[in-house]
Amino acid sequence: MKMKSLLYVFAIGFGILGCSKSSERPVNTSGYNDIYIAGAEASGISSDKAVYWKNGTAYELTDGTNPAEAMDIYVSDNNDVYVAGCEENSNGKEIAKYWKNGVAVTLGNGITLSIANSIFVSGNDVYVGGYEANNAGIDVAKYWKNGTAISLTDGTNHAEIENIFISGNDIYACGWEKNTNFFDVAKYWKNGTAVSLSDGTKNCGAATILISGNDIHVCGTEQSTSSGTYVAKYWKNGLITNLTDGTFPAETYDMAISSGDVYITGYHKVNSVNDDAKAVYWKNGTEIPLTAGNDETFAYGIAINGDDIVVSGTTYSSGTGNATAKYWKNGAVANITDGSTYANLKTVFLK
Repeated sequence: MKMKSLLYVFAIGFGILGCSKSSERPVNTSGYNDIYIAGAEASGISSDKAVYWKNGTAYELTDGTNPAEAMDIYVSDNNDVYVAGCEENSNGKEIAKYWKNGVAVTLGNGITLSIANSIFVSGNDVYVGGYEANNAGIDVAKYWKNGTAISLTDGTNHAEIENIFISGNDIYACGWEKNTNFFDVAKYWKNGTAVSLSDGTKNCGAATILISGNDIHVCGTEQSTSSGTYVAKYWKNGLITNLTDGTFPAETYDMAISSGDVYITGYHKVNSVNDDAKAVYWKNGTEIPLTAGNDETFAYGIAINGDDIVVSGTTYSSGTGNATAKYWKNGAVANITDGSTYANLKTVFLK
């Protein structure tokens, strides 16, 4: 369960276990004391453990007996820590879960595969977005509200929810659904009604959705038909902006909006023949590199408070199979792990 990016799963469907994106909440302007980051870590012979870090200190949610990963984190107003993710059961099936203050709540049926990709807390309600396979093995896009599953697709074609966002009384979710030509179509759902963002002629998926005022912002990735590579994309109210030109692969993962500026995280490879990839974020469409691209580094989550921009990410080692968890604060890097283990950071939350 060591997942890097959607690039590795397009070949088998845009999001099959492609739990790479994260959710972003409205910017907290009242200051913050703590940096929370969700992800996974493994060492020695243990499987991946679902973990979150608070100010660099790791809190393990699973014991490593079965592979697990934390995908998203949300800290409520009363400082309850909610983490969404998945853990394999004794039959080897990934099962969607979330943890509240370390106590697990199982969402999947325990029989078919299910994944929880995103979590959002609104008042007393806990929303978790993801997917669950039906008895025919087709992934059904769904979310769980307080543990009750609501399906957004009918199970005819593979579909997944990558991110969920609550705005007032409206429930937004984004992801993808495969069409009859076996292409993944980027979509978002508002209160259960689907809106297609791509035309279905090539693989495309939506990673994160964010509502700001009356505007619907979505970031995602599309496979280019001309070169076969991956293009970082952004939609505002359905109007598309290409963040990269498709010369070298790039993807988006997360998004934040502050003072009208749109920030999107991801990676952009520096060539097409090796694994070198620079971690980047885009500010209003302008690419800002966090690394030089002489290693394989991905920027996953982003959170903004005042003048502080915090980005979570991972550097992968092709030689050892290990990965170093890290974050950048205003461009300055802080390693959370030393690279002697596999550790992967996904989403970041400032509280």
